[in-house]
Amino acid sequence: MNRFALIALSSSLIMFALAVFVLMKGWKKKVHRAFFVFNASAAFWIFNTFILCFLRDRQLAWTWKNICYVVVAFIPPLFAHLIFVIIGEEAKQKNILKLSYVISTSFSVLSLTELFIRDIRPWLPNFNFVPVPGLLFHFFIMFFYGLVGYAHYRVWILWRMVTGHTKTQLLYVLVGFVVGFLGTVIYFLLLYGINLEIYIPHDLVTLLYSFILSYAIVRHQLLDIEVVIKRTLVFAGLVGAVVVVVSMVAFVSQDLLARFVAIPKWLSNVLAAGIIAATYGRLRNWLVEVTDRYLFQKKYDYKELLRKFSDEVAVGIRDLKQLVEMTVERLTETVKLGGCSLLLLNRDTHKYELVASKGSNGQQVALEEQEPFIAFLRQTREPIGLDGQLGKVRFPDEVGERLKQLNARLCLPLIVHEDLIGVLCLGKKKSDEEFTDDDVGILMTLVSTLAIAVSNAQLFDELSKTQAEAAQKEKLAVIGTLAAGLAHEIKNPLTAIKTFTEFLHIHFDDPEFRRKFQRIVGKEVERINYLVQQLLEFAKPTPAQMIPVNVVSLLDETLELFSNELIQRHIHVQRRYTESCIFIGDPRQLRHIFVNLILNGIQAINDSGTLTVEATQEDGKLLVRVIDTGCGIAPEDLPQVFEPFFTTKTKGSGLGLAVVKRIVEEYKGRISMESQLAKGTTMTLSLPLAALDEIPNEGQLSSSKSEQETSCVAQRAAPLS
Repeated sequence: MNRFALIALSSSLIMFALAVFVLMKGWKKKVHRAFFVFNASAAFWIFNTFILCFLRDRQLAWTWKNICYVVVAFIPPLFAHLIFVIIGEEAKQKNILKLSYVISTSFSVLSLTELFIRDIRPWLPNFNFVPVPGLLFHFFIMFFYGLVGYAHYRVWILWRMVTGHTKTQLLYVLVGFVVGFLGTVIYFLLLYGINLEIYIPHDLVTLLYSFILSYAIVRHQLLDIEVVIKRTLVFAGLVGAVVVVVSMVAFVSQDLLARFVAIPKWLSNVLAAGIIAATYGRLRNWLVEVTDRYLFQKKYDYKELLRKFSDEVAVGIRDLKQLVEMTVERLTETVKLGGCSLLLLNRDTHKYELVASKGSNGQQVALEEQEPFIAFLRQTREPIGLDGQLGKVRFPDEVGERLKQLNARLCLPLIVHEDLIGVLCLGKKKSDEEFTDDDVGILMTLVSTLAIAVSNAQLFDELSKTQAEAAQKEKLAVIGTLAAGLAHEIKNPLTAIKTFTEFLHIHFDDPEFRRKFQRIVGKEVERINYLVQQLLEFAKPTPAQMIPVNVVSLLDETLELFSNELIQRHIHVQRRYTESCIFIGDPRQLRHIFVNLILNGIQAINDSGTLTVEATQEDGKLLVRVIDTGCGIAPEDLPQVFEPFFTTKTKGSGLGLAVVKRIVEEYKGRISMESQLAKGTTMTLSLPLAALDEIPNEGQLSSSKSEQETSCVAQRAAPLS
């Protein structure tokens, strides 16, 4: 078999296999059917060359020529039909198609006469026989290239109008078919006695067309058959790997090691099977990953991208760091980018700093507000890109250089209230596709949502810091109130100690005086120590400790902290404790709640009144009520009393009750307020109780004053932050 026959056979088989492949993938699609009919006809024409290399009988060669050109006559309209289906002009060009099929039918019938092919002649050493053109064959040549040229012209017109991925697909259509029909030129010249076959065999050129078209289908999804091809490639890779493993094991065991030790063939086969079984799964996954990464970068779904971003990123994420990192991660994964980065404005440094990156866009950058790149985005509020229509926009050279430094093909501004708060930079797609106008449109919608989400996260972060600072000020204010009361409380025991100390040198020898001195001074020092310790425990920030707490004792201790304030305001305290309740929680958090509730009650009473503190158990709940006879709260203000920064006090921060509510809700409890102007206010705290068998031992109680039997336990339901 000479090289011409081998090339012709290979080309015809590849083209026919590709035609069948496409038809099996989607025979219901018109473009697949048109591709099959044309490629099968072209494969048959090329197969004709293979046959003519072997036929030696003149009559048999003449008969085969007639069969061949009955089919070849329809190549031009079949090609034009395929092109018009691909570019969506089948309906528009239907009259031309009808006319071309009529003409081809005429040529097909006339090809059986000597008006079309008048003779066949030998042409050695490559072919035994080649056709000799007749009179009508010249008109067939003109019809052939006229219709083919017109089809290519329509593709070229559309190619100039479109952008992005479609432009790439049409380019492969143009290049592939131009190369393919270059082979027909070489063949037709041979029929006229001009021999270029010795330099460029026409079937070799046609084979190149097959490879270009196959690459376009695989790499750029020209006919959407990537699933079948992917599985075929993976299967071929696995078969190849099996062959390599078996061959290598056989070579090593039967050739190299046979000189030293005899290894049975069955043992070699078992070893090869073991290697294949051990590596099959990993090899298959690797082949799938490689084909996905380098051949099948599928175009992302716009709706899926927006849904993922809305559901997983933009909604409900208040943490800025988590928001930006997840945004970059999801975009890189969904759009299949080589890299992605996000710059946000740091209002302290007045620079746009890198806050999240993925892939090749991870270099550290910090752009000044006055930089041309930032100034251009702030002025235009439009994306900057290198692809499609954006690639035609003229922008300063400095902007282009910055795009290269950022490894970005597309940069999108994050605009909130006419302010540029950030820039989203997208690297090139792994598929090498351009960013189309559709891409830019959907990404701008996404970026608008992202800008709002980022702005909200920044505001939430600032609000959290402000609340933390205000809460600390509130705490310091409470501590100041407590300290003022403690100063008065400490003054009394200090006076007693001072008096005894002044008389100590006079009555030092009196045993009774020394015993009295020891008893009274020791008691007063212990009282001072206790008061200071209570203040420190309230002020010192420590981690939450879940231990049993005697609620009644803790309420009494809290009231004792405000004893001086109660005396000065002439406030009478009523204690209504129907049961001694043990609560599993953090004593400092509970003290914080009780301090705020009792202090609010005290401050609501201007001069003389009653403060009632109740603790009881009802319907499986621990109830604590603080009732005052103070000034009360207006009805229109009641819905806002637990909101941050709302206060009716002249010096209050408005965070005390907001913090109390947060702590109570973390215990799965509730807090409510009832109030009437000039009559007073009732604060009710409700905490769920646990089963009695969860009550700890008496010796585990945190309060030193708790010596009563436990009768109810409020169990915290969730960990506190």
